Amino acid sequence: MNAILEWYEQLSDRDQLIVHIALPIVAVLLVIFAIILPINSLVNGMEQEVKDNRSAVVLLQQQVPQNASSSSKSFSSLPNLITSTSRQFGFQLDRYEEKKTGEINVWFDSIPFDKMMQWLAQLENDYGVTSSLVTVSQTNEVGIVRANVRLITG
Repeated sequence: MNAILEWYEQLSDRDQLIVHIALPIVAVLLVIFAIILPINSLVNGMEQEVKDNRSAVVLLQQQVPQNASSSSKSFSSLPNLITSTSRQFGFQLDRYEEKKTGEINVWFDSIPFDKMMQWLAQLENDYGVTSSLVTVSQTNEVGIVRANVRLITG
């Protein structure tokens, strides 16, 4: 600090006046370019990100009601739905048991695994029926399984 004071005192009066005028200008410019502009740039970037996120949320909110209403078909009863859709897929229920809680257990002694998974996906996607438990055991045939499935209306 002493070196700066000595340098300043050695300056002529005219140079000291220039330092008095230039020092506040340089200080203001330093604050503007080193602090304010970078912060302003960050804030503008964050504001744009918020706008983009809001737009995405609005778009998703518009899509949800369309998907929800189009994906759930109505059905009269869960046992009727299960028997009719299983017939559509070309396999037969060996037995089913309806619970008082609205669940239904379905047993298959011999069913192609891939078709069973497609059937479960259709039940969930088209009717809102989900599987809460799936127990699978293999048979002697490749791709054919024994299965117990517990289904619940969503």
